[in-house]
Amino acid sequence: FGHEKGAFTGAVAAKPGLFEIAHGGTLFLDEIATLPLELQPKLLRALETRSIRRVGGQQPRQVDVRVIAASHVDLGQAVRRGEFREDLYYRLNVVTLVLPPLREREDDVELLARTFVDRIAKSYGMPVPELSQEARTALRAHRWPGNVRELRNVLERAVVLSPPGTLRLGPLDEAKGRADTTSGVLPFPAPLAEVVRTAAHAMLDLTGGNKSEAARRLGISRPRLQRLLDGNLEE
Repeated sequence: FGHEKGAFTGAVAAKPGLFEIAHGGTLFLDEIATLPLELQPKLLRALETRSIRRVGGQQPRQVDVRVIAASHVDLGQAVRRGEFREDLYYRLNVVTLVLPPLREREDDVELLARTFVDRIAKSYGMPVPELSQEARTALRAHRWPGNVRELRNVLERAVVLSPPGTLRLGPLDEAKGRADTTSGVLPFPAPLAEVVRTAAHAMLDLTGGNKSEAARRLGISRPRLQRLLDGNLEE
């Protein structure tokens, strides 16, 4: 929702929130089920009134936003468990799009893999490797419990660690076994320290244990990376 100047310590200037920034467009709310119960009424009010109020502000601001929410859990079951507000659920549940898991979309695996390999290689300034028949077969056969995020993480690891212009996937079952602690599949819901630590370990794993390179890719210092690996969020 943004905030006004002086709304809290450190608020040296007014800042619009994502609802305002998305005015006239689309606001995507990922993993909506993780929104704390105490914040859900605020989102519901914004959706119902089509207006928001910045932190520290007095006047409502009208917003015209199309909202798309996504969740990897069944929101209906979350409502029955008391983890998600029923009124917010029905307000969001106007049009439902069910996306099958990646293991049920073998044709999509190859299309996504080609796209990811191309983007990842170019982002690192590396030649784009060919997706061999062996690699395509292995990707189609894998179950992908982490869905698209796991696929991208596996391919990024492969692109970075393979000789330039080649793609060596390595054992996918091994990547699956590391998913809970070192892959790009982050734990949700979970304390912030656990999420950040998992992300830091994922990058370290991606760089083959090179902390300097992992810190560079994360845009932080090596000492800061070490603190994140230890679960310390303090600066």
